[in-house]
Amino acid sequence: MTSATPSLASSAPPARTWVHRALRLFVPVVGILGLLSLVTYYRMHPDLPFIRSDGYGYHLYLTAAFVQHDLSFRTEAAEWGADLNDNVGLTRDETTGRYLNRFPPGQALLMLPAFLAAHFSAPLLGFRQDGFSLPYHFAAALNGLCALLIGLTLLRRALEALFPAAVVLATLTVVTFGTNLFHYGTADAIFSHVYSFALYSALLLLVPAWYRAPTVRTSLLLGAVAGSIVLVRTPNALALVLVPMYGVYDGVTQRARLAFLWKHKGGVALVLLAMGAVLSILFFYWHYATGSWVTYSYRGFGFEFTRPQLLAVLFSLRKGLFFWTPVWLFAVVGFARDREHLRDYLMPVLLFSLFQLYLTAAWWHWPYGLSFGHRAFTEGSAFFALGLAGFLAHLERPALRKAVGAVLALLVAYELFLMVRYWQGRLPGDRTTWAQYRSLFTLP
Repeated sequence: MTSATPSLASSAPPARTWVHRALRLFVPVVGILGLLSLVTYYRMHPDLPFIRSDGYGYHLYLTAAFVQHDLSFRTEAAEWGADLNDNVGLTRDETTGRYLNRFPPGQALLMLPAFLAAHFSAPLLGFRQDGFSLPYHFAAALNGLCALLIGLTLLRRALEALFPAAVVLATLTVVTFGTNLFHYGTADAIFSHVYSFALYSALLLLVPAWYRAPTVRTSLLLGAVAGSIVLVRTPNALALVLVPMYGVYDGVTQRARLAFLWKHKGGVALVLLAMGAVLSILFFYWHYATGSWVTYSYRGFGFEFTRPQLLAVLFSLRKGLFFWTPVWLFAVVGFARDREHLRDYLMPVLLFSLFQLYLTAAWWHWPYGLSFGHRAFTEGSAFFALGLAGFLAHLERPALRKAVGAVLALLVAYELFLMVRYWQGRLPGDRTTWAQYRSLFTLP
């Protein structure tokens, strides 16, 4: 079933304007800015490695496989000793004697080409072939930047099917620089968020294409992307609500969706087959590490489902989503204002947002550690971009467009200012006080 709602993009003139040219140049420009930012960040923090925090755990699969030759992680555990679980995320399984990595292996597989390039070039450049010398750090950072650029390219294509070029360009600019996405595609590109963002963008592009024509190729691609989304970060499974719920907004469309899935059950089987093939990597790893095909890898950590910190996650100074990234308020309004045009996405994005909010608020450490803004929602930028574009597409009066444009420009500048303060170390990664916040706007 495909939507009967006409695309706003269909009314755009075919002539190539400066907007179209700017749109084609957008991703290359972000790439150049990203490279400059990586160099700048390294000069600001020459002793702070790009591979750190959660990213260390994701990267560890590659070091264990190609340097230590020990996927049981016993070698790594011996090096860390008593500080093991707090710093690396490895826990010893009493059944197998091996160590379970709490982080899934999906990101490591996506980083493999960059790691191998660093691994074989390190001795040629005079560095140690140990998995953590300078070439490995820059390779990891560049790979994350590439994930950002791929994600933006896919998001652009998904938005172009719905909106005029000017709206797409404005939306991509605000999503990239008016949120913490650019930060997590550069300075903290080792985290999983930018990889998840790229996969979410691919999902936005593939799901409508699959419902238009559930061919073998599209089915296998959709299943591979769906499996990769979970393989990179297991809570990302929430995003897969888009697959069955796309285009469902009332009882009639729900029945039509079920009929479509039954009619194309062969395509559904291919999607599930490809998804299962990708996820088998995770299941085999869990079985190797623990002897069980399914396990909970975040041992010692969990959820407080009866005490979700909903208001704190959304509005608090400490890590409130709308406090640190206010542009998403426009996305919320956009989904409401453009609900007819975006109705195919309303139900899945609403369900995803509610589930994501609740799980984030119920996590034992809802601020998600040291971060710039609330990083639990960074990958969701791909979905929220639809609402932002919907808001911008319905600004009919020129004066209103100029006013909103000015406000968004100020919010982008505000976000970039906060990012620089975070890089300078003046903005704490957690537990920011009002005094610290006010000091951001004063000279050193």
